[in-house]
Formats: sequence, structure tokens, C-alpha cells
Amino acid sequence: YVLYADIDDFDPTKHTLIAAAGLAHETRNPLNIVRGLAQMIAKQTGIPDETRERSVKITEEVDRVTAQLNEFIDYSKPREPKPAPVSVHAVVQDVERALRSDLEDKAIQFQCSGPGLTVDADESLLRQVVFNLLINAAQSVPSGGQVEITTGRTSPTEGFLEIRDNGPGVPEENRDIIFQPYFTTHSKGTGLGLAVVRQIVMSHGWTVECAAPPEGGAQFRISGMRIL
Repeated sequence: YVLYADIDDFDPTKHTLIAAAGLAHETRNPLNIVRGLAQMIAKQTGIPDETRERSVKITEEVDRVTAQLNEFIDYSKPREPKPAPVSVHAVVQDVERALRSDLEDKAIQFQCSGPGLTVDADESLLRQVVFNLLINAAQSVPSGGQVEITTGRTSPTEGFLEIRDNGPGVPEENRDIIFQPYFTTHSKGTGLGLAVVRQIVMSHGWTVECAAPPEGGAQFRISGMRIL
């Protein structure tokens, strides 16, 4: 038990979130057992095709739920950046390699442009921001679509990172709420990817905004990155 000397120190929302994250973490263990048993059944010889198909379906559903739990656990983590010099282009290249199969599956044309920037950031958290924004863009564009990441300077000491796509874009009424937890326009989305982006951006003292470029599509811009 934790005793609070001042009632103002107690944040019920924060502690409810921590408790829920703990429950989500514990839920993954039995789910892994269910997944393992379903896989064993599916691999057995001589079982009816219907049983095998249902076992595969169980595995797929467990994977889907586990992915959602992982996103929730990640969202509930406190953001405490450990800034160090980070090459933005190197982070983008790492993320592009990780998502290359997703981009190739939809024949997405991807490019990265702009000056190479070294910024003061937590590398793993910046990588997660780029990953979430890039996968969001890849899911939004049609087959053969375009996604571009651009870097630039707003002043001699501050830079920006921008991700644009030629998908359907974000309606004006949704641009302020798109970063809220559980808001999503994707049928298979959890609505936490952009919420995590905002968490990380704010923890660094940066800003993130969603806009509609004149040529159409969506544009996410992170500003206020301190250049080293």
C-alpha cells in the first residue's frame, strides 16, 4: 500500500491506468498458453479440417488481442526521455527497413528528403514516433501510394520532422482529436498509436500537429527539435 501525505499527490486516473496496465500484462501469460495449445492442435495429424481451421483462427485472434494489450501497456508507460545526440535520418532508415515488407506489400513509394539533422532526443522513443507515424501513413494510402518523410530547420537551433502521404487525409474536425486515446479511423486500429506519439513528443518538449497539405493527403509535423 502507498500512503499519501497530501491528497493532492493522489492521481486516480494515473493509478487506475497503472492497475489496468498490470492486469493487461498478466493477461498475456494465459493468452500465450492458449495460443500454444491451439498451435499444437493445428499441427496434429489426422484431425478434421474444421478443427484445424478453428485452431488457426484461435491463434490469429490471440495474436490480435495480444497486439492490442501490448499497445495499451506501451501507452501506460511513463515517458522519461534520456536525450542524447541522434541522427534523424539514421532513425528513419532503421524504421523503413523494419517496415519494408509492409511498404512493398502495397507497392508504396517511399522517400526521405531534407538535410541530415542531429537532434537532442531519446533515440528509442524517437524511433517509436517515426514507426507509429510511418505505419499509420502506410495503412492510410492505397496500393501504389506515396509516403514521404522530410526534415528541415525552422531556425539555426531548431528542426522539424514531417511525414506526408497521399491518402484520404484527415477531416478538419478530427485533426484536434486524432491524438486522443482510442480514436481511430482504421477498422483494425486500437487508437493508441498517435496517442503514444503525442506522449513522446510532449515529453521531449516538442509539438506535433496534423494538417492537410494543398496537394491532398495527410501531413504530420513534429516541431521544436533541438539541433546539436
